[in-house]
Amino acid sequence: MAGTKQDDAPGGTATPVERDWIAAAREMLIEGGVSAVQINPLAARLGVTRGGFYWRFKNRQDLLDHLLREWRDGNVRAFLRAADRAGTPVDRYRRIVRLWMEGRDFDAALDSAIRQWGRVEPEVAEQVLQADEECIAALARIFVDAGQEEVEATVRARIVYFHQIGYWALGIRETQEQRRALAPVYTRLLTGFDD
Repeated sequence: MAGTKQDDAPGGTATPVERDWIAAAREMLIEGGVSAVQINPLAARLGVTRGGFYWRFKNRQDLLDHLLREWRDGNVRAFLRAADRAGTPVDRYRRIVRLWMEGRDFDAALDSAIRQWGRVEPEVAEQVLQADEECIAALARIFVDAGQEEVEATVRARIVYFHQIGYWALGIRETQEQRRALAPVYTRLLTGFDD
């Protein structure tokens, strides 16, 4: 009898046990990069046998594919939803800032780990590039809707997006209060919007 696969579960969602494996793999990816995501250490972390892994996943690549899907379904979709939901351009921009700052629907550590993984695997790099292009285009639409010319809107979107990626890459440490205090200044300088 074959093991339950994520794609076979109702609605294409993972079972609770599969979620445990994926969550542990996600932690390992964040802590040590893609090379750290190995089946034996993963099973040991969960306190189960290696055989339990193969009951739920075809192989290591299947698990890695689940991690990529989780990043895309989580971080990327959350960003696009925040950018495209109804509201004024300023409201839409503020939703993105809250998404980045609050970290409830967007995992900055996972985003950084996926980007690092993309540096060693061209297929992952391609997925990151595609996601970045979608997010930058969504930001650019906000600026176009605010009345900016398309070229300026695209450049401004890149500046905002690259700024945030750089913020995480540099590991800047600030309290939520410090970030909230600086947010209006960043908004004004990066977007031209009055916060």
